[in-house]
Amino acid sequence: MVKVALRPLASHRKAVLAAALLLALAFSLLGLEAFRYAEVYEDLRDGRGLLLGASDRLEQRGLDVTRQELNDSEERLSRAQSKLAGAADVLGSDPALSLASRLPWIGRQVDAARDLADIGVESAGIGVEAVAALRTFQDTRDRQGGELSEKVVPVLDALQPHVMALEEDVSGVRVRRAAMSDTGLLGPLNSAVTQLDDRLNDLEARLMDYRRASQVAPKVLGYDGPQTYLVLAQDNTEILPTGGFILVYGFLTFDQGRIKRVFFDSVANIVEGEWPPTDGGVYVEPPQPLKVHLMGGWPMGLAEASWWPDFPTAAEKAMQLYRTNSGSEERIDGVIGINFFTLEELIEVLGPITVERYGETVSAEDVIEKTLIVTHPEGQRPWEIDRYDFTGYLAEDVIARTLSAGPTQWAPLLSALDTLGREKNLLIYHTDPAVQRVIADFDWDGGIGQARGDYLMVVDSNLGRNKLNQVVEPSINLDVYLDGEGDAANVATVSYRYDYSTWARQGDPRLVGLTTAWGSSTLHGSYVRLLAPGGSELREVALGGVPVEAEEVSAEGSTSSFGRYLSVPPDGTREVAFTYLSPSAVDMSENPYEYRLFVQKQPGTRAIPLIVTTEVPPGMRLLSSELDGEEWTGEPAQIVTDLGEDRQIVVTYAPGG
Repeated sequence: MVKVALRPLASHRKAVLAAALLLALAFSLLGLEAFRYAEVYEDLRDGRGLLLGASDRLEQRGLDVTRQELNDSEERLSRAQSKLAGAADVLGSDPALSLASRLPWIGRQVDAARDLADIGVESAGIGVEAVAALRTFQDTRDRQGGELSEKVVPVLDALQPHVMALEEDVSGVRVRRAAMSDTGLLGPLNSAVTQLDDRLNDLEARLMDYRRASQVAPKVLGYDGPQTYLVLAQDNTEILPTGGFILVYGFLTFDQGRIKRVFFDSVANIVEGEWPPTDGGVYVEPPQPLKVHLMGGWPMGLAEASWWPDFPTAAEKAMQLYRTNSGSEERIDGVIGINFFTLEELIEVLGPITVERYGETVSAEDVIEKTLIVTHPEGQRPWEIDRYDFTGYLAEDVIARTLSAGPTQWAPLLSALDTLGREKNLLIYHTDPAVQRVIADFDWDGGIGQARGDYLMVVDSNLGRNKLNQVVEPSINLDVYLDGEGDAANVATVSYRYDYSTWARQGDPRLVGLTTAWGSSTLHGSYVRLLAPGGSELREVALGGVPVEAEEVSAEGSTSSFGRYLSVPPDGTREVAFTYLSPSAVDMSENPYEYRLFVQKQPGTRAIPLIVTTEVPPGMRLLSSELDGEEWTGEPAQIVTDLGEDRQIVVTYAPGG
C-alpha cells in the first residue's frame, strides 16, 4: 500500500526534476552563447534605432525632405534591414531559443522578439518604398514646372504604383501583428509593440488619405469639366457660427487644374438699386435671433449666410441668397469658407503682399488690423464708401498666389492648408454628394454631427455691430455628472472676459475708434448657442447665476440647440450657464464603462480655453482619462485644454469606489 501511494509522488518528483533539468539546460545554453545573444540584442537595438531614426526624419521633413536626406534615410534603412534580418535569423533558428520558446513566460518573450524582428525587416522595406515614393514626388513636381493646382493630379497618378506596393506591405505587417500575442511582455517588448501599433495606424491613415484625395482631386480641380466655387470671406472680428459676417464674396473657377477665374467683390455690390428693397422686392426673413437682436426689419442677405453652425447648411443658404440677391443663375459647384486666420496662415508662407490699388502692404502679423483700418476710414460711414474691395483684392492675391505657388513652396503651403483644415479656418462644400462625403472624411466640411457618446459645441454670434471679437476672451467650463443609468447631467458655463481699457490704451487708436464709430457701442452683444446630443433636455439657463428663460430650444441637424443673448460691458466679465441632460452618454455594455465626449471647435475662433471636469456615480472609481487618444497625465477627473481644434475626451470607470 505504501509503495502504491508513493508512485504518484515519485512520478511528480520526476516531472519536477525533468522541468528543473530543462530550465538548467536552457540557461546553460544561454550562458554558453551569451556573446552570440549579446550580438543579437545589439543588432535588434541598432536596427530598431536606425529604423526609427530614418522614419522620424522622413516624418519631420515630410515633402520638404532634400534628395541628400532621402539618400541618407535609404542608407539607414538598408543597414537596419541587414541588422534586423541577422537577428531574426538567429531568433528563428537557434536551438536553445527554440527550447526556451516552449516555456510559458519565456516563450512569450522569445516569440514576441522573433515576430518584432521579422516585422522590423518588413518595415525597413516599407521605408525604402516610401523613400522611392518621395523621389517620384520630387521628380514629378519639378518636371516641366507648373503651378500647384495643375500638378496635384499628375503627382497623385505618379504615386499610384508606390501606394499599391505600400498597401500590400502594410497589409502583410498587419496580418503578422494580428497573430502576435502581446500579453505579459517585458517593458522594452511591450513598448516596441505599442510603437508598432501607433505607426501602423498612422501609415494606414495616410494611405487612406491618398485614396480619398485621388477620388476627389480630378473632380474638384475641373478635370471632369470646369468647377466654379463661391468663396465666402468672413470677418471673424465680427464672429458668426461658421467664421464671421461675410463682407466680401468671390468666385474661383478651375479647368483641368488651371485657375481660369479669380474674382472678389463687396457683398454690398451684389444687389442693384436700393437696399433694403422698398418697392416690394424680394424679402428674405432672417432667423428670429438675428431679427430681434440685430436686423429689425431688414431682409437677410449673403452677409448673414454664416448664421447656421453646420457649414454645408450655411453653404446651401449662401448659394440661395446669392442667387436671390443678384438674380444670377450662374452654376455654382461648391462653396469655400475663409476668414482672417486663413489669410494669416497663408501669408506667413507666401510672405508680405502688397495691394497695389491701395499702396498697402500686409504681413501675417498685421493683416487683421491693417484690413480693418483701410476698410473703415475715419469720418466716413461704411454705407457711404466702398472700401471693402481692399479685402477682395487681398483675398484674390492670396488665393491666386497660393494656387500658383512654385515647387519650393509646396511643402509649407500644404502644411499650412492642413493646419487650416484642422483648425476649421478653411471650410469646403461641394454639391456632388460623393465628393462631399470624402471632404467630410477629411474633416474639412465644417459639418456638425453627434459622435458616439456625448457632444458639445458652443457657437458664438456677435450681434453688437462692432469688431470686438478681437478683444473679448471667451472660455468654457463643462462639469459632467454621470449617473447610474449612463446619462450625463451637464453644466456648460461660457464666460466672457472683456478688458477694453487695456486694449484701448495699448492698441492702435484707429482700431479703437472702430468700436464707437457709426453708432456702434463698446458694449459687446453675444448670442450664444449650445449644441448638445439630439434628444438632450434643457433644465436651466442662468446669466451670472440668475435663472433666465432660454430664447431658443430647437434642433440643428442631429443636435439639440439652446440659445441665449447676453451683453458684456467694457472691463467686465459675464457668463451664461446651460444645465442639460445628455441621454445614454456612457457605454455600459462592458466593464469598465466608457464616457466619450466630442467637443467641436467653432470656425474663426482662437484656441478658447476648455476645462472638462467629470464626476462618476457613487460606488464607482475613475480609472483613466484620455485627451485626443493620449493618456491624460494630470488629474484624471479634470482635463484642462483648449479648442485650438476639435477635442475627443474618453473617461473610463468601474465599480469599486
